[in-house]
Amino acid sequence: MLDLNITLLIQLGNFFIALFFLNLLLIRPIREIIRKRKGIMDGMADEAGSFEHQASERLANYEAELDRARQDATGTREESRAQGQKEQQEILAAAQQKARDMLNATRASLQAQATEALNALRKESAGMATSLTQRLVNGQG
Repeated sequence: MLDLNITLLIQLGNFFIALFFLNLLLIRPIREIIRKRKGIMDGMADEAGSFEHQASERLANYEAELDRARQDATGTREESRAQGQKEQQEILAAAQQKARDMLNATRASLQAQATEALNALRKESAGMATSLTQRLVNGQG
């Protein structure tokens, strides 16, 4: 059985003294190190959260800029397309006008040549008619 005597009290005193020195030399410094490490980890977690927040803001800004650039490009493309169509219509109208002018000039030239040929034929036919009439009247024939 267990005897309750003075040695139990001495061992109990030694236990508390050892516990006091262990606490003083090991447990408190380890707790302090763990507390500092936890503070550093919390700071790093906050910093990582801040970096993540900044990254998400930058991504949102980048996407907004990209959307704005796309809209600008679309507007520029549509403006260029409209300008190209306008220039195409102007070129086509100028070509059609030139073709009409050439056609009118050719018609006028052909009409003048036809009138000239008709006048020449009339003169020639008048001369032939006179010559034929003279031959018939003279009895040559």
